[in-house]
Amino acid sequence: MTQKEAIEYTINLAKKATDNEIRPNPFVGAVILDPEGQIMGEGFHQKIGGPHAEVFAIEQALQKTTDLSRATLYVSLEPCSHYGKTPPCADLIIQHKIKKVVIASLDPNPKVAGVEILKANGIEVVIINELKSKFLNARFFTNQIKKRPYFILKFASTIDGKIADYAKSSKWISNASSRQFAHDHLRSNVDAILTSYKTVIEDQSSLTIRNGHGEIKETNVIVIDKELVLLQEQFATLPIFYARTKSKIIFITSAAPAFQLPENITIVIGEFNEKGLVFSSVSSQLLELGMYKILTEAGSQLNSNLIDQCVADEMYWFIAPSILNDSSALSMLGINTTRALGNKVSLSLIEVKTLEEDVVLHYRFK
Repeated sequence: MTQKEAIEYTINLAKKATDNEIRPNPFVGAVILDPEGQIMGEGFHQKIGGPHAEVFAIEQALQKTTDLSRATLYVSLEPCSHYGKTPPCADLIIQHKIKKVVIASLDPNPKVAGVEILKANGIEVVIINELKSKFLNARFFTNQIKKRPYFILKFASTIDGKIADYAKSSKWISNASSRQFAHDHLRSNVDAILTSYKTVIEDQSSLTIRNGHGEIKETNVIVIDKELVLLQEQFATLPIFYARTKSKIIFITSAAPAFQLPENITIVIGEFNEKGLVFSSVSSQLLELGMYKILTEAGSQLNSNLIDQCVADEMYWFIAPSILNDSSALSMLGINTTRALGNKVSLSLIEVKTLEEDVVLHYRFK
């Protein structure tokens, strides 16, 4: 196995993990090769608080030999060097006298100094800076470097980009398969759904997760509500206020309320301007609440603001095979500003798929 093949192998190993099982940790895969390039051991990080990829790989290799001094460890992310829920992997590598470590990408966590520690102990280190590894851990890198949640935007529109008709009716633009995909693959794999109080009122949605058998699961919801309109008595029977057992509704508002709130409601104080919420004002607070990965399900203003403030990371666009052809219908995007073509927002296409007759475009914001 060549170096390139080994790095690719570690990334594919890392992909075996489920984001929900490891978040907020990164995806990591590791493989140990003997001097002839044969696999001695491999592993991936499977569960938060559980052994790291390097531990699995080393333990497996030790079943074949007690001497790893001529072996090379390939890992998709820099080995940790600090005590967290598990001991440092760098110490384990040093302990077993592994000759060489090849790293696909460095860890942006400032607590990690694995490269320096390995080099200081006479271990040869090679850093590849493999983009595939960074893309795989885009959520982790965003949390660590930008100190904010990772935002995924979701739209369902007609071919001409309309998300509702002139009367604000949107049920249903996308088909049943698209809606089920949103539950199974989007709502189920984030820490919260972000929306606005207007969308909650208009859609009368509970924003739960419904599996293919009709079973309902709770999920956290973040509602942007500057004046806490939804907490008025007239909205007390909205579906979003179902009896929660483990999830929360997080209200982003401009000031704390003067009245007592239920245990399942949390307040985050944010800064607002004429366009709406300034997302940088709440980023650290949301991370502290464990909101590392957020899906937005809202109208054009909220999604447009996320894009305008450069905090949108991914986008799923469900396109139904229909055209409204009505300028008074609601568009999926657009804010009250002018922008020259040279200032357009660029995206990279990740995947295209069809769900019955709907087309799903999955993009990454550059």
